[in-house]
Amino acid sequence: MAKQITPISDELTSQHSQAIFRQPLESVEPLNELTRGQYAKNTLVSFKNDWNSFLAFCIEHKVPALPAKADTVHRYIEQMAKTRKLASLKRYLVTLSLVHRCHTLPDPCAQTEIRLEMKKQQLEKHDDYQNASAFRDEHLQSLLLRFELSTKPKDIRDLAIWAVMFEAMLKRSELANLSVENLSIHPNGMIDLCIKNDVIALSSVASKALQRWLVTGMIDNGFVFRRIDRHGNIGDSPLDHSSIYRVFRRASDELGQPESSLFSGQSPRVGASQDLAESGCSIKDIQEQGRWKSPAMPAQYVGNKDRHDKEIAKYIKPKPWER
Repeated sequence: MAKQITPISDELTSQHSQAIFRQPLESVEPLNELTRGQYAKNTLVSFKNDWNSFLAFCIEHKVPALPAKADTVHRYIEQMAKTRKLASLKRYLVTLSLVHRCHTLPDPCAQTEIRLEMKKQQLEKHDDYQNASAFRDEHLQSLLLRFELSTKPKDIRDLAIWAVMFEAMLKRSELANLSVENLSIHPNGMIDLCIKNDVIALSSVASKALQRWLVTGMIDNGFVFRRIDRHGNIGDSPLDHSSIYRVFRRASDELGQPESSLFSGQSPRVGASQDLAESGCSIKDIQEQGRWKSPAMPAQYVGNKDRHDKEIAKYIKPKPWER
């Protein structure tokens, strides 16, 4: 297992847990208990959805899900490959392997036929990964022209989000967790963001957009970016990833982006990387500015696939089906 999780050693406890996993999981609690609390809630939700999907397949075909045979997993992967990307197929195998190994059962995903099937899927789907559509400076400038004089709280908040996320190359989690305590506001109105050990100086444009939001929302403590209800009331709760996604989908709508180029919460990091690359910045420079641990993702974002593949190989431990 990727994490050092101690499998269930007591036979009666294992049998009781297996009985739970042979029924659709209604919550993440059985998985949290099985994995000894080693995974974040969002990861557990993905595991639950993956397991319930596999379980439904097994029930439909009248075959056991736990323990599952390699042939069952093989057929499941073939079916899911019709509509799912390679990354999803790999994640399914991680989930199935995890559930089996935590119950001290043979791992069907480690069998040769699964390894061969995944090799086949890798060949067929090797180009199915696509970056999020790039949200670039030209998009931000168009939105600034449209909304910089608006007095509506939602317009003011969303404009600040577009500007700050793009300039600071923030992850969605960084934006959601940004608090007033992370801001350093200078007498001239310029603002620095303190993200972990990094200090990010915003431009006058982004600083002004953020200042307008802080004043409009009367925000002097707590989370910076908050939810706004349908009546325009600003709450205390921070934005979640879905809310951030909707903010950038709104940008897509406002700019008339085609269906094939809709923005998401990852778009500003992609666009900022591409703008920096075009201005002459190296992959290493972009990595440092975006606070990535390796050059793999900025290389991917700017279209340097060979560099991406080389870098990502350093950090990924081969799975049984990749050996």
